Order: sequence, then structure tokens, then C-alpha cells
Amino acid sequence: MDISFEHVTYVYQENTPFAHKALNDVSFRIKEKSFTAIIGHTGSGKSTLIQHLNGLIRPTKGKVSIGPYTLSKDEKEKEMKKLRSEVGVVFQYPEHQLFEETVEKDIAFGPMNFGVSETDVKERMKQVTPLVGLDDALLTRSPFELSGGQMRRVAIAGVLATRPKVYVLDEPTAGLDPKGQKEMMDMFYDIHQAENATTILVTHSMEDALKYADYIIILNQGELYMEGKPEEIFVQKEAIEKVHLQVPESIQFIQKFNEQFGTSFPLTNDSIDAMAEKIVSVLK
Repeated sequence: MDISFEHVTYVYQENTPFAHKALNDVSFRIKEKSFTAIIGHTGSGKSTLIQHLNGLIRPTKGKVSIGPYTLSKDEKEKEMKKLRSEVGVVFQYPEHQLFEETVEKDIAFGPMNFGVSETDVKERMKQVTPLVGLDDALLTRSPFELSGGQMRRVAIAGVLATRPKVYVLDEPTAGLDPKGQKEMMDMFYDIHQAENATTILVTHSMEDALKYADYIIILNQGELYMEGKPEEIFVQKEAIEKVHLQVPESIQFIQKFNEQFGTSFPLTNDSIDAMAEKIVSVLK
């Protein structure tokens, strides 16, 4: 589903002495089936923005469109439950959302809440548990007996089982070690490709944004600061550093290599091995 924000402003505690404008006149469009990274420092408005995507909050001004659904201040989307079944949100530390007595019941809770039959839920479970790397032997165990990484995978499986058309990932690798971070992001990217889903990643990691996203949105102090393809964004080093972000190390390396050897290496998200092969070919 295409997603668009049209002149969206959001004010917390509007018309009170504690009013705070978290988003200010933000407009952009996310294409269906794209993988979009939303980047910004703490307080830039990222979390507020993604809460609009499944109707947790509505714009103070402006309009948000998610496929056929529209959210505005004066008109609440009538099919909110349907919208939330099609926009799956993986919050930071999703394992904190677990509450059922078994893994199986926790995964089944979301789709059953949206009216999916028990038979279909079981079929979906067979499909999603391998995707997140969960062994069937874990289904009858309490989720609270599992490791932190396994608990997170259970929570994610619950989101996948609802079969959303849009995945919203809010810092999904928070708290994981480097190996776990890579495994988690690779898993989401594989799901994105396998399901032709629209994926929105909120992240502080510029490396992840470069590696996985095909479009980038940068927020600063509640406003849209930059947007474009990774290769368009990451060449603007001064503009990025101005809002306290850093160009990915791999991009910095390519830029320095081009300066040193007079080459014109394109700025891409190649793996280290692929980049090494290109460098060897150039030096030869």
C-alpha cells in the first residue's frame, strides 16, 4: 500500500500549557513494496510519525493516507481494526508485549483478535515460525522460559501471523549484540522480499539504512529534513552532520578511495567482499 503524509502536524497536549509540537507540516510519500528507513536523532519525531501509521494517534493538522485508509483530525477512519490488521508494528523490545501462557497462544492472539479462524491461524503458524527461526518444540513452552532473543522472535512471529501488508519496525535490533542485530535485520529483509511487503524501518544505524533501504527519510526537530535514495542522501556529508548524524563508514571509505586514486566508485551498499573485489580490480 502507498503511504502519504500531507502537511501533517502533531501537537501533544494541544491547547494546554504543556503543548508540544512533535511534527510540523510534514509531507512525503512512501511507495508500495519499498523499504524505507526513517532516520533522526532522539526527539526528531520518528516515534510520533510511525504512531500515525496504524491510527494510534491522528494528525492535529493535515492528513495521513495508508492505501485506502485516511486519518485526519476531524474524521476517524471507520475501519480502524482492518487498518491495524494490515499494518504490523514491531515496537522496540517487542518481547515486553508477550503475555500468554504458551508461545503458540501468544503467536495466535493477534490473528485471532482480527477474526482469523483457528484452522487458518495454525496454518499461518506453520509458515511464520520457520521465518523467525523458532523450533516447533518451543510452541508449547511458556515464552517467559525462553532466551531474550527467542522471546523477541515469538513477538515478531505474532505480528507476521496477522499477514500485514505494511511492516513498521521501530528500532527492532535494540539491545541485541552485533551478531543478533545482523541476523534480525537479514530476517526482516528476507521477509520484505518474500512477501513483497512495504517496510518502514526506524533506525539510528546509518549502516542498516544504507544496506537495506531503497529510500531514506531524515527528520529533524519534527520537520522533514531530507529524503531520497541512499546514494543521493549519503553524498551530502555536511548536511547530514549538521543534524548530528554520520555518513556510513563504508561510504566514507569509498569517498576517500576515489579522492586518493582518482576513481569514480559508485556509492552502493555492496558487501565488504564485493567491495574488496572491485578495489582489487581497480588497483590492478
